[in-house]
Amino acid sequence: MLQVDNISLYYGAAQAVRGVSLAAEAGKVTCVLGRNGVGKTSLLRALVGQLPIASGSITFDGRDLGALRSHER
Repeated sequence: MLQVDNISLYYGAAQAVRGVSLAAEAGKVTCVLGRNGVGKTSLLRALVGQLPIASGSITFDGRDLGALRSHER
């Protein structure tokens, strides 16, 4: 299971995502919806390691993705 707990993301001083949490279970479809500019792409970039998270955590099957390099995810 992919677990995102209370993550926040910034571009410089501008906050892109604030306090997002979600759980994506194996075998289930998970969709991220929202208006333009609300941080959907930023969230996905953080999940794959292209954007560092300022706070919170991202885990996959209990393993902290923040401790991995992007190519290890």
